Amino acid sequence: MKPPPPPGPPDVADLRELVDQWAEFTTDLAKGYSFDLDNWLNDVDVRELILEALPMFSSEELGEHALKLEQADKAFLAATRDFKKCVWGKGTARKEKWTPQRNWWYFRTPLSSNGQLEDELATIR
Repeated sequence: MKPPPPPGPPDVADLRELVDQWAEFTTDLAKGYSFDLDNWLNDVDVRELILEALPMFSSEELGEHALKLEQADKAFLAATRDFKKCVWGKGTARKEKWTPQRNWWYFRTPLSSNGQLEDELATIR
């Protein structure tokens, strides 16, 4: 049996879709966040996926989505506050080598949140 073929080259359309998803999330975030920690982790993971994909494409390939990403990041920063720990926990941050400087989305939480999320955030080690 032959091994499966290697994956094809990355598609810039996938990155643009992630940027669209991040932009939509950050726009909605300004209205407040009503979900739990699992949802928050999924939402901020989108930004990590974008970071990982960005080096594969030029700014020309990204096109207008480069500006869209910049605007979405600003919206996220405006709708969140610093959090003293990584929302995934210290162990995951250490393992993944995430830092507040490079992976800042993992070290922020919503300005306007809810009791369940706040309770869950309080248990992060």
